[in-house]
Amino acid sequence: MRESDPAGPGDDCEADVLGPYLEVLRARLNGERFEALIRAVQITCALLGDGHQAVLEVPGEGELAPDLQREYLSLMAVMITGHLDHRLVELAAPDGARGWAVVENTHPHQAREAERVWIEKQLDGIVRAGDSAVS
Repeated sequence: MRESDPAGPGDDCEADVLGPYLEVLRARLNGERFEALIRAVQITCALLGDGHQAVLEVPGEGELAPDLQREYLSLMAVMITGHLDHRLVELAAPDGARGWAVVENTHPHQAREAERVWIEKQLDGIVRAGDSAVS
């Protein structure tokens, strides 16, 4: 292994999960939906970069379907933490509106199991998408 390699076996560096996570999202979502999701994330990053302490609304919420809003929150959680060990919990506001909270999994075994299940689902989705493209 060359010294310029960022991480190798036995290194203490965390594995990059964002790149593979984005690849799975791109494979699972059609181009237009993926682009809308990325635009919302870019807007959030710009807001945070301009000094906003928090972003309480999903940018472009009107153009993001509820499932894309969930994807947005998951993607932001992966970008912020560098981990897949989170889950989304649906919440009801006092006015009856629905929203989501990102909750970190606290038990390492649960996190590994959740990550394994998530990866299996994503791989299954990619295989199905590939099969339908071939048909």
